[in-house]
This record gives sequence, structure tokens and C-alpha cells, in this order.
Amino acid sequence: MNALKKISFIIIFALLLMACSVDKTAEVKQTIDQITIHQMENFSQVKDDSEKILTIQEHIKRIQNAFSSAKKEPGVVEMTDPHYKVKLNGETFFLWIHESSGTIMNTKDTHVIYSLSEEAATEVFKLLENVYGGDKVGE
Repeated sequence: MNALKKISFIIIFALLLMACSVDKTAEVKQTIDQITIHQMENFSQVKDDSEKILTIQEHIKRIQNAFSSAKKEPGVVEMTDPHYKVKLNGETFFLWIHESSGTIMNTKDTHVIYSLSEEAATEVFKLLENVYGGDKVGE
């Protein structure tokens, strides 16, 4: 009888482990179908006819990775007008971008900024330069 209890315990434990691993696979990043980008006049006004919708997964992943790896900056911020507004995965961000630096701010929390790494900023800058045809990216 003691051996039967041990086997039952092992089977239950194994089932619990499998259940936990199934839950973790459900946490994998959701695939985003598109990102909407607008060039900005100022914090509250987008430039006319500037909307671009990115649907190429490689482009989406570049922006998603750049934003998700951005580092929170300490202190109170006062920013110039943003270059872009980016709608990504149900969130909206302001984006300031230059050839080798970038900053984002969630529109729901305008007291905190996040800095993109130099590599991520360069990738996003080049992508936007391509999307907007070099039309004053980062100016």
C-alpha cells in the first residue's frame, strides 16, 4: 500500500508540473497585427495625413522590442513636442527619436519617460525614415 501511495503522489506531482508549464506557455507575448504611427505637430495635434500603419511583423517586432527594453529615467520631466504618437498593443506612446537616441512616454503617464538603447533607437529611426521616406524624421 505504501508503494501505491508513492506512485500516486508522483503521478499527481507530475500532473501539477505539467499544468504549471501549460500556464506559462499561455503567457507568451501576444502577436500584434499592426502598429499605428502619426507624426505630431505638438502634444495634442497630429500632422494631417501622417498616419502610417505597420503590418510587417519584422517592423512590428523592432518597435515592440525597442519599447519593451526601454529604461525608465528618474525625476520629473519636461519635454519638447513629440515627433510621433505610436499606438502599440492597446497603449499609446509619444516618441522622440534621433539617429542614435530615442525616448518614449506612455500617454497615460506623462510624468515618466523611458530611454531607448542606442541600438534600438537607431533601428527605430531607420525604420521610420524608411516608412516616412526621410520626411524630417526626428525633427
